[in-house]
This record gives sequence, structure tokens and C-alpha cells, in this order.
Amino acid sequence: MRIMSMNLNNKKHGFTLSEVMITLSLIGVLATLTISTVGSSVQQRARLAEFRTAYAKMDAALKNVTMDEGKVYSCYKVPTAAMKRDFGLNMEGNPTEKGTECKQFMDAFNKAMGVTRSCENDPLNEGCIPNNYPAAPWGNLNRAYVLDNSMIILTNSTNYMKLFAVDVNGRKGPNKWGQDLFAFSVRASDSVLLNNRVFVTNVALFPPDNPNNYAVGEASKTTEQMIKDSSGIIE
Repeated sequence: MRIMSMNLNNKKHGFTLSEVMITLSLIGVLATLTISTVGSSVQQRARLAEFRTAYAKMDAALKNVTMDEGKVYSCYKVPTAAMKRDFGLNMEGNPTEKGTECKQFMDAFNKAMGVTRSCENDPLNEGCIPNNYPAAPWGNLNRAYVLDNSMIILTNSTNYMKLFAVDVNGRKGPNKWGQDLFAFSVRASDSVLLNNRVFVTNVALFPPDNPNNYAVGEASKTTEQMIKDSSGIIE
């Protein structure tokens, strides 16, 4: 009886093959979900860093142009009431939209940005943009400028700096609005009222009108959202 009792106590227990297979399957599913989440997070951080770099470069170039030229080019849009409120703009009077010096403004801005290649007729066939670019909400893209860090500035001969876009990672994908393509608008940001005349004294980068037109797809964000995420400028 004692021997039988010892044998019973020493009996070993293991897993069946089906239990092992089920466990391995669950581990595989969890690993796939984890890798997908981590990959998406890394990609989002990379795009945010690219946006932050592009935004800081454009903001510095815009300030340098105004300072170096000692003037505000007559090429800007008027800020909306919401922009005045959200950005705390120092506006006196009601300036009107200007667009008589847009080509000169674009040239000065591109120089400050470090443009190395210009395509001002057919950017696709001239080799400045890839052939998988989506259409721009504002219409044709007949001007593209490639920077020394591979970023691309996009606009047309109607808007120039009043409405333009930047591809923050150049020709690399996904080449989609709200992911690596973001639209901007140069608008009056400060003005003074002298002798019943309004003089714009400064301009700055703002999101475009109808921002949702420039954020297509579930993973996309508007320019305003990206500015907020990258720098906390918009509260």
C-alpha cells in the first residue's frame, strides 16, 4: 500500500498538444497586435518630428524675410475672427487681403528656405514631385520647390504664399493630405491704424480655410492639430 501511495503522489502532469497549440496561437495574436501598435506609434512620432522640423524652418524663414527686407510683402490673407481669438492676434482695424507681390514674396521665402530645385510649369514631368500625389483641394499644383533637406513646397500661380503646402518628408510616402502633406496660409498677424488707414506690420503661418479638406483618412490630422501636437501653440 505504501508503494502504491508513493507512485500516485509522484505522478507527473503535462499539457496536451492541443493546449500547447492554443497557447502558441494566443501568443502570436497578442504579439501581432503589440507590434502593430508599436509600429503605428513609432510612425506617428516620426511624422510629428518631421512636421515640427518643417514648421520651425518655415516660421524662421518667414521671419527672416520680413526682417531682411524691412517690409511686409503685399501677399497675405486676412485672419478669421476665430484665428484672431485663438492666436491672440494684435490687430487694429480690418486689413484687406493683398496679393500684388506674391511672386517676389515666394522667391524670397524659397531662398530663405534653401530651395535647390524649382519646377514652375509642370512639377510632375519636371521631376519635382512623384506621380502618386493626390489632387490639391485648391486646384492644380503647377509650382513645386525642393529643399536641401528633401522637403517639398507646393502651390500654384494663383495662391503663392496665401495658400501653399509642404510635404514634410519629400518624395517618400505616403504622400497623403494630413499625413505628410500639410497646407498653410500666410496671414496678417499684426496691424496698426494710422490716420484711418490700416497697415499690416507682420505676417505669420496659419492653418488653411476649411481645414478638414486637407485631412483625408482615419490616420490624418489637420494642420492645426499637428501644430498643437508639436508645439502647443494653439490651446
